[in-house]
Amino acid sequence: SPQEKALSNIPKKDFSEALLFVMSYCPFGNQAEETIYPVVKLLGKKAKIEPHYVIYQNYMGGSSDYCLKNGKYCSMHGIKELNQDLREMCIFKYQKDKFWDYLMEVNKKCNLKNITTCWQEIAKKHQIDVEKIKECQENEAISLLEKEVSLNQKYQVTGSPTLIINGALYQGERNSEAYKQAICAGFLEPPEECQQKLTTSANASSGSCR
Repeated sequence: SPQEKALSNIPKKDFSEALLFVMSYCPFGNQAEETIYPVVKLLGKKAKIEPHYVIYQNYMGGSSDYCLKNGKYCSMHGIKELNQDLREMCIFKYQKDKFWDYLMEVNKKCNLKNITTCWQEIAKKHQIDVEKIKECQENEAISLLEKEVSLNQKYQVTGSPTLIINGALYQGERNSEAYKQAICAGFLEPPEECQQKLTTSANASSGSCR
């Protein structure tokens, strides 16, 4: 089956490592985040599952409506999306244990029009240090974005969502069980949690933002 083929392409390591590249306001990326959430909950610290972001250069001519640093770092849905990408990177960096629960709620309750204030209410509710995150967004933006750009280049990421497992592109089904199988396929010796079945019902759209 195509899914078996997709799983057989995943390299095996002692520790499976999944990088999910999204844009914070790409609906297909948000679906992928929701789909991978039960996998994060199931595998906990046994796998490394990280959020990453699709960053373009000179998008829309490098306009400041989409970009920082004269077109060096841009996001498809505009500067507000880029700023939210940064806040999410900061939350993952400093309060990783709160990140996924926060993300699920921010995706549901905030939109691009209100995100600038909306993210803060939800962060507070999840005991995230809002001032620390603002400071990170201010002071670490360029180093964080630089790291994302180099990962985008390394894995030839152009669209949201893109799932890279142990360095290889995953091209299989998009539901929680399929994502679990894919990340579990990356272990030389999968942890016992991998035997637990997750839902296959919510097959996410195969679309992407690019």
